[in-house]
Amino acid sequence: MAKTILIVDKDQQFRRLIAPIFEGRGHKVIQAENGREGKDAINESLPDLIVIGSPLSDMTGIQWVEDVRKIGHDMEIVFVANDKSELSEVKPVLKDWNINLSASKPLIPFVFGAQVECQFASEKGADAQKQKLKDFETMFLALVTKYARVLPEKLTALAQVIAKAKADSEDTESLEEVRGQAHKIKGTGGSLGFKKVGEHMAFIENTAIAIAEKPLDERNLMWAEIDRRLVEAQIDGEIEAREVMEVVSGKDEVEASGEHQPAMARILVVDEDQGFLQIVEDLGRERLVEIVKATSQAEALERAAVYPLDAALINIVPESPEAGFLLARELRSLPGYDNLPLAFISGDALAKDFVEGAHAGASLYLDKPFESDSLEKAVHHLVAIRQGGRSRVLVCDDDEFFGNTVALVLRNEGMIVRTLTDPNIILETMQEFPPDMLLLDVMMPGITGFEVCRMLRTIPRWQDLPIIFLTGQTGVEARVEAFRCGGDDYLPKPVVNEELLTRVKVRLDRAKMLRERSDKDTITGLLLRRAFSEQLSAILSESQRVKTNFSICLLDVDHFKKVNDTHGHLAGDTVLAGLGQLLSRRFRVDDLRGRWGGEEFILAFRREKKEIIHKAVTRALEEFRDTAFFSDEGLEFHCSFSGGLATYPDDGESIFELIQASDKRLYIAKKAGRNLIVYQDESEVQSVTAGGGGH
Repeated sequence: MAKTILIVDKDQQFRRLIAPIFEGRGHKVIQAENGREGKDAINESLPDLIVIGSPLSDMTGIQWVEDVRKIGHDMEIVFVANDKSELSEVKPVLKDWNINLSASKPLIPFVFGAQVECQFASEKGADAQKQKLKDFETMFLALVTKYARVLPEKLTALAQVIAKAKADSEDTESLEEVRGQAHKIKGTGGSLGFKKVGEHMAFIENTAIAIAEKPLDERNLMWAEIDRRLVEAQIDGEIEAREVMEVVSGKDEVEASGEHQPAMARILVVDEDQGFLQIVEDLGRERLVEIVKATSQAEALERAAVYPLDAALINIVPESPEAGFLLARELRSLPGYDNLPLAFISGDALAKDFVEGAHAGASLYLDKPFESDSLEKAVHHLVAIRQGGRSRVLVCDDDEFFGNTVALVLRNEGMIVRTLTDPNIILETMQEFPPDMLLLDVMMPGITGFEVCRMLRTIPRWQDLPIIFLTGQTGVEARVEAFRCGGDDYLPKPVVNEELLTRVKVRLDRAKMLRERSDKDTITGLLLRRAFSEQLSAILSESQRVKTNFSICLLDVDHFKKVNDTHGHLAGDTVLAGLGQLLSRRFRVDDLRGRWGGEEFILAFRREKKEIIHKAVTRALEEFRDTAFFSDEGLEFHCSFSGGLATYPDDGESIFELIQASDKRLYIAKKAGRNLIVYQDESEVQSVTAGGGGH
């Protein structure tokens, strides 16, 4: 929820640095440059939180806080001292005036924003939310710290390439290398808070672009200026690195995790065995998977409400497997988790009830104990099949530091992010990890981002994919080229994190809205016939390629005309919506669900034969039959559906043949009295009803 934040500080530059952090998170920001203006602002707007810088021009920061508290204002206050010595002096009295968060300048803006966001954590799940933000602070500072350590090496390498390019004026490859290395340091260093270094690198990059066209005497002057800016970059780099180290000093967890990289996914693991959970957490750390642990059903549901999850692994106990299946169904019933991928863990083959598992939504069964490779493969599969919910973003940039920086910022906002440093394998990566958005660097070895974009726009599957360029080239020609080749937007390097988040969210929301308008039925929320057919064609192609089965099921709500005539059309729409919701929550994420037309629905199940799916769909029929609906006059009634199943290639090798076979069996179910799922032809039908008679 958006809050109102008041920043009181005499330093205009500091206010300009901090304000966009909060505005980018959706909050309203008010600024004041002295104590008197700050008090007036409180009376006018009554902010939710105050950031007070010290000292002010007309009083000390502590004096101002004392005055505000004595008046009776109890809003959150964040105290920012001018330096570490001032912070040490005032720390003993901070708690006296109810100040829980304090810091000293210089600050790393985005980290400071995460710290302040902790103050807004809701009472429910506040500890978990604060821990999440603290984890982000730790990871971001670790990334900045690591870059501060390698920056001198990068500047030294740049100096060597500059010397080589100066020695041979015809060496265009060395000149291009100067440009490329300066471009990388500008983009990554500037994004991680090395502002002055970024400015020097921008000058060197631009000069390297222009120098080849100049006469010899001008070139010598330009090389001299490049040398001067490089020396200044080395000096400023040392200063900015020291400032970074001052920020992280005293934070043992940052030093301890200096090699930490952002996790590729966040997985909930539910098991009563604490020892097993610790093993899984250790395996996750090796494979860059963040493990959210839970030992009970209640704890699992609470964690799922706080942490945006990519998937869940649930232990199925042989003595009481239904408890695990029930938890799976409850997780899938939480808001935003209709499409949460699930895997079940079992140390006993007897617990592998594939019918119950398919009904509850299990895409995988993992044997216990499992190895690190098994966890990684399972995570890759589960994240790849996730539909809806958290957005998936692919960041393609040959600078690993920059890619990890962007990934960390986006992951902190709940997005699933994959980084790629080699643009030559982007198609293979996108096949395995289908993104909702692509962030694409322009300058990469071997192939430019513009060329990658043009290539993707020739492939029907990626013609509507939102693509944002990340580039240090901000001239008119580069901007025009970004749009000409099919890009949707561009962001200049170094990237301002708040601008990155805003543009990414806007593009993702717009793309999702347009996709759902064209692909989803408004009543049931399921795929429309055209969109379902397109995805079913992809399943057919996959099954033909890997020689595997898949099944489809045509469903029809029984006596639906009678429902409309007896109970009203609004009640009829409620029945359709209820069935759509039930089908969304049941079965696996990678199964397809669609509205075929009218009261007819269609399902597709990857890698499954009709004999198994028949039982799982029958379970869904039992649930639907027990669901209470109400007429326009408030009278309770119940419904059922009938269905026909067909399997590739047993019942047909084309979609047309499979739908024909499924429709034929649907007719058999209706002829047999409805409220029935049929998977055999009439001559051999031995289906079992899901309860007597139709409704």
